[in-house]
Amino acid sequence: MPREIDSAVFPHLDADLDRVRAVLGPVQFRGRPELTALTDEGPDTSRRLVRPTLTLLSYYLLTDPAAPADDRVVRAAAGVELLHLGSLYHDDVIDHADQRRGRPSANTVWGSHMAVLGGDCVTSSGMRILAELGQREVLAATIASEQMCAGMVIEAADQYVASRSEQSYLDAIDGKTAAVLSLACRVGAMQVGRSEEQEEALALFGRHFGLAYQLYDDILDLTSTTEEMGKPVNADLPEGIYTLPVIRAAARDQGLARLLRRAMTGEQAARARALVIASGTVEEAQAMAEEFIDQAASQLAAFPVDPRARDAMIAYARSALDRRTPRRAVSGSSPHQPHVDSAVVSPQAMSWLRSWLVDTGLVASAAEADHPRWTGVWRFPAQYPTPADAAHEQTAIGVGMLFFVWDDLFEDPQLTDPEAVTALRRGMVATLRQDPQAPWRPGAIPTAWASLWPRLREGRTTRWQERFLDDLEEWFEAAEREAHHRINGYIPPTADYLPLRKSTLGFDTGLACVEVHQDWELPSKLRHHPVIRRLEELLFSVTAAENDLAGLDRDEADQVPYNLVRAIRHETGCTRREAIEQVQRQVSQQRAQLESVIRYLPALLRMIPDLSGQWREYASLYATVTNVALEAHQADRYTPASASAAPDLERLRREIYYPAAEPAPTAP
Repeated sequence: MPREIDSAVFPHLDADLDRVRAVLGPVQFRGRPELTALTDEGPDTSRRLVRPTLTLLSYYLLTDPAAPADDRVVRAAAGVELLHLGSLYHDDVIDHADQRRGRPSANTVWGSHMAVLGGDCVTSSGMRILAELGQREVLAATIASEQMCAGMVIEAADQYVASRSEQSYLDAIDGKTAAVLSLACRVGAMQVGRSEEQEEALALFGRHFGLAYQLYDDILDLTSTTEEMGKPVNADLPEGIYTLPVIRAAARDQGLARLLRRAMTGEQAARARALVIASGTVEEAQAMAEEFIDQAASQLAAFPVDPRARDAMIAYARSALDRRTPRRAVSGSSPHQPHVDSAVVSPQAMSWLRSWLVDTGLVASAAEADHPRWTGVWRFPAQYPTPADAAHEQTAIGVGMLFFVWDDLFEDPQLTDPEAVTALRRGMVATLRQDPQAPWRPGAIPTAWASLWPRLREGRTTRWQERFLDDLEEWFEAAEREAHHRINGYIPPTADYLPLRKSTLGFDTGLACVEVHQDWELPSKLRHHPVIRRLEELLFSVTAAENDLAGLDRDEADQVPYNLVRAIRHETGCTRREAIEQVQRQVSQQRAQLESVIRYLPALLRMIPDLSGQWREYASLYATVTNVALEAHQADRYTPASASAAPDLERLRREIYYPAAEPAPTAP
């Protein structure tokens, strides 16, 4: 039972709200059950159903408060709530909100594009329900939706306007909030069939209550905590959204007004908030909210209804203003904390790796094998998943090691001839497509690949093998492009940095190594799921940026083109420190989003059919891989080392250079 509702007056409210919840449900996508979670808040949502409650109370008030609601009223209440919920998806995208009701917001987990589309689906479902009730209901909903959008436009138009008027503010909240609360009361009254005067009076009750409701929401944004509200607070000021307390305070304090005329730093926003609270305008806004509640109550004064029902409805409106609910704080860290260790692979596997490097000729000595740029890849504070067995661990780290060798061959600053770069890429492709029983050339790279490919193929489907080879060939092309950009001195604009950097990071190859390590093949339904793609995008962005920060000194010395700090400096002309701070802020924000996705993942995977009951294993795998990737920038690979023990990269390249003039190797 909602707070301050007398169950003796409205005995069926709880049961009728449960009926509303049954109608709400998630949107179903025909043939795509894995997408249902986009609009499914789950059974433990903290939604208070203010709008459905108003719809039901309006109906009870005009009929018999002691009788259960008609099915039409239940559907009307659900329709209005869906219109409201659909708007929240859009609000969170616009506000860049990471939380909603104490849980990760849809845009954080699914991305902004999917969140907007999800909001459209929910809104359309609400409109369909109201259209099924009748022309008057859907017309009222359409008008309310227009008013809501108009209110949002007015608010957006006044962003960072320190001289925003009180009337503009009231017009905005009248549309974006009060219109839908007014609709909730109106459609409840519509189902009774009373006079238009009574219907209009209830709609005005909802409108005045809505004005008070938004006023209080804006007050709480200034005065509450995220834990109390279940969503980000103190967010309006930094976004340039100036509410009534701010408008009045700025009119009296020119220093505050000057501060509000532009985007603010976190420190400036905190200072502005303190000035607003000290001005006394928060109390003035609270008084105005009380006035609106009194006006709402006056709309019901002449109703020939049971006074107990009228008083209970007004009491509910007053109680609903304060939406602070103490709750356990959402942890800012992943539930799967990394275990500090010296290496992510077993000592036995490291011993095998050193021997393999020497035996294949990739290094000329054991000293070269211990060079940080190579075996240092596997030394950083994290814990890798337990391998399927020793053979699969060896195969996975062998392929991973070979990938880093290839990466160094292209990134080597001594490689300065464009024709040699292309000849290297052609030689890599020829090596990739060789017959393992008859390598196309002698040499370390062909020998190493010939030793690994049969082990990689074992137990893998043909489709997996083809995808793995195609991904590697695409990576060779990207590495060639990056080397040409390095030689030409090209630094990409920041808009191009992400796709270029992604093409050279080899994320798909890394994930394939994990599949080999675990002796799994991740289902395509899982790999292609929008949330998994979102997780991978965030993980890539964070990993790439942190690697850029860790290797910045070396990248600057070697003129590596795809470094985000270098791209920002080249494009904006800012200082090195300013660019580093910008990247650090981006990393901090995306890490928080990534952790939200990881926390959400188990609930999502439970909803995806046909995972053969392995959702726990998949959730654990992605969480662990995420932790490993987030710690990878601490690897010894980024530790400066003497060049004397460095492997001879030119020797390895000479063995596989494949100029265009040479005949093609014989296909297996």
